[in-house]
Amino acid sequence: MTATPSKILVVDDEPEMLSLLNEWLEEDGHSVATAANGWEALEIFLDQKPSLTITDLRMSGMDGFQLIRRIREISDTHVIALTAMGGEEHTLRGFDMGADEYLVKPISKRVFLARVRSILRRAIPEKEISLGYQDSVLTINFLSHEAQVNGEPLHLRPTEFKLLAFLVQNSDRVLEHQVLLDQVWGEQMGSLDSLKWYISALREKIEGDPRNPEVIVTFPRVGYRYSPPQAHPQTS
Repeated sequence: MTATPSKILVVDDEPEMLSLLNEWLEEDGHSVATAANGWEALEIFLDQKPSLTITDLRMSGMDGFQLIRRIREISDTHVIALTAMGGEEHTLRGFDMGADEYLVKPISKRVFLARVRSILRRAIPEKEISLGYQDSVLTINFLSHEAQVNGEPLHLRPTEFKLLAFLVQNSDRVLEHQVLLDQVWGEQMGSLDSLKWYISALREKIEGDPRNPEVIVTFPRVGYRYSPPQAHPQTS
C-alpha cells in the first residue's frame, strides 16, 4: 500500500476496465473517482480536483485527447493516458495534448501501480483551479469557452480563444513568440506571421484603440504581454 494516498480520477467507457482500475488503486490506498466519458470526467475534475487523472483515449463524445487538452487549459496536475491505441502517432499526439505518461493496454497491475506511484512522487502541490478570469475589460469562462468584453459577448475563433486564454493566464510575464507558438499551435506549427495576425485580430475585438494597444502590449523582437488594469482571477 502506498504511503501517500491521493485523489485519482479514472476515465474509461469500458465498465470492466473502470472497475478493475478502481480496485487496483483503492487496494493501493488511493481515493478514486470514476467517469465513463469525457464530459462526466471534466465535471468531476472541477469538483474534486484530483492529483492525477488516468484516462482512456477512444471514447464517444469528448474523447481522451480532448479531455486532456481541456484539463491542461485549467490545471497543471498530472495526466496518464491508458489506452489500447499504441503506435508512435497516437503516443506523440497524447504527449502533445499534455499527457505526462502514455501506457498501452493490456498492462499488468504491478507495472500500472509502479507508473502511478512514479507520477505521484513528482506531482505538483494542489492549488486552486482557475475556472475563469475577469478584469475591468474582459471576462472569460475557460470551461465553456465564452468571453465578454465590456459586458458584451466576444465572438472568438478557437485559436483566438486559446491565445487569449494563455495570455491572460500568464499576465504576470512577457510571453516570447516561440512560447506562444508552442503552447497555442503546438503540433500544428504556427508561424510568426500567423501569431501576429491573431494578435491583431484580438486587438480589434478588445482594445479601445487597436492602433495604440494598451491591453495586449508588444515587446519588440521578444513577444507579447496581457496587461489589464486591476485583474482579478476567479477560482473555484
